[in-house]
Amino acid sequence: MPIGQAKFGLLGGVADPGKLELIETQTASSDSSIDFTSLGSYNVHLLTHSLTGNSADVGLFSRFSNDGGSSFIASSYQHSQQRGDGEGGFEENRSTSMWAMQICNKANVATSGHSFSGYIYYYNLLDSSKYSFNTNHSSYSDREAANTVAFNFGSGVYPTAEAHNALNIFPNVGTISGSASLYGIAES
Repeated sequence: MPIGQAKFGLLGGVADPGKLELIETQTASSDSSIDFTSLGSYNVHLLTHSLTGNSADVGLFSRFSNDGGSSFIASSYQHSQQRGDGEGGFEENRSTSMWAMQICNKANVATSGHSFSGYIYYYNLLDSSKYSFNTNHSSYSDREAANTVAFNFGSGVYPTAEAHNALNIFPNVGTISGSASLYGIAES
């Protein structure tokens, strides 16, 4: 069998560690959040997103739930982000006590053709003995640098060892439209 088949999970019934397995794709239309309440049994998850909104000054954030998505934890997150824009501006955003984990910030997604897109890896969500955390990367239209391209790259954590069985992404103002897909990464 060619090695390429193994890389792309085409082994058919043979163990294939690292394979992306789609859990769910959701489409939002002027929604306040996208909630994923079925996480499978994976240790590592990947969420991809391509979203627009109705605000010229918006951030994208993520939270965890420990009750299946009935509510989402709204305090005690930590995050650290590096942000840059097309005009050469760079800054660090960080917090040790935040109401959510920042994914991107200072985006203009209200103008036609503007969006925020990216990916978020989540780790240890279902493991009650470890902290749940993420790493993320997003690109978007910047609201400060004449609507040039901007990026965020960073990480977030909820520093309490407990299982989290749902997660969401949401804008801090306005609504979002577009799609988000959640994948599990096979370990065996």
